[in-house]
Amino acid sequence: MGDRRDALAARREQLGYTQESFGRAVGVEFSTVGRWERGDLTPQPYRRPRIAQVLKVSLAELEILLSPSRPVPSSALTTSPRYAQSLDDALRTLEAVAHVDNGAATKPGMRVFEGRLPAQAVRAWRFGAAAFDVPTDGAPASIRDIDEIKATTTALDRLDRQFGGDYCRGLAVKYLTDRVLPALRSPASDSVRRELFQASAVLAEVIGYMAYDSQLHRLAQHYFIHSLRLAKEAGNPAYGSFVFATMSHQALYLDRPDQALTLARAAQETASSGSVAAVKTEAAMLEATASAALGDHSGSTEALRRGEKSYDHHGAADETPYWMAHWDDAVFASFASSAWLELGDVRAAEPYLQVLSDKAQGQVRREVFAAGQRAKAALLEQDVERCAHYGTMAAEAAAAANSKRSHHIVRDLLGQLEGHRQLRPVRELTETVATLLPSEAP
Repeated sequence: MGDRRDALAARREQLGYTQESFGRAVGVEFSTVGRWERGDLTPQPYRRPRIAQVLKVSLAELEILLSPSRPVPSSALTTSPRYAQSLDDALRTLEAVAHVDNGAATKPGMRVFEGRLPAQAVRAWRFGAAAFDVPTDGAPASIRDIDEIKATTTALDRLDRQFGGDYCRGLAVKYLTDRVLPALRSPASDSVRRELFQASAVLAEVIGYMAYDSQLHRLAQHYFIHSLRLAKEAGNPAYGSFVFATMSHQALYLDRPDQALTLARAAQETASSGSVAAVKTEAAMLEATASAALGDHSGSTEALRRGEKSYDHHGAADETPYWMAHWDDAVFASFASSAWLELGDVRAAEPYLQVLSDKAQGQVRREVFAAGQRAKAALLEQDVERCAHYGTMAAEAAAAANSKRSHHIVRDLLGQLEGHRQLRPVRELTETVATLLPSEAP
């Protein structure tokens, strides 16, 4: 018997195929599909284009799915995420996290946010030193390896933004374990090694965001903290700032404004040694939202103005790296509208809400968020009917998303309308949500 291909089976099941229906779709018997997944048989090259088409992956991604699965360490995620000063320890832990990730959706502990992590991560980043203590072997890593990792990560990130975090996390994790982590243990020159660790840090953050979008918050923190450690090895404070900003975003979503503020300020302090305006802007806007949530309106307004000023410099020539290519007017509008709505100022939020709505098409999470922000603004103005209207728009968009976070945004809005359940628009919204977004097991 060969090595099982669990990622291949998981992708088939994710798309709703049984072995029998998948076999019909690609032109083989269901028993052949079972042999592929058990590792007893490998698909012939002439069948692979059709298999990739049915699985909605590229041929390169199919190769990852056809790689054998490795044994899963059962205790890899029993401890809290921690920033490891030893790079070798960090890589071993990241490998264990990635292996366990295959079954993380069934582990309730992975949904629990680790509240002590933000302060520990900030201290470790500030005072920890980069020290390469990793044994190396195999063929030397090259610029070609780096380009491949960048291109693959960009494609995975685009799929995540278009369809949601549950869409291709398994594929991304498989690529991390089978291709990227071994490359990090290859011999390389100092310059190639820095670029390799930078590209790998971006992939770890992208997978972390996918886990966050899947409501697996502790799992996401594991990836974020290892992304920070890889960025430290790469010597890239700007990217470290970006990861802190992502962690702040997660804390805000989970209603932890105090921790979000700590992380947003760490992002700004780290960004001060870099030159990526978009990172500084995002950190300032997150500080503004967290400050508003904590009741510090003057501090929030000051951070907002600082963020708006920083955004004026965004897009300058050769300033924006590939990992910030997604940053545009709609991203800025999402942060700005969140901050102004947290301050209760619908009028100031309105121009940003309009930009967000105009540029949301084609990215389901953005469509859900845009409609959700419109609904929040309507609720602040006590317009329940309009709030329910935008809530319906958000629910319809969320139904097309492989994003548990998008579903939660809609259900949270419904909870805010609890006192208006007797009104017809709210009853209709409740029925729409029940139909389009069936309840999930906790």
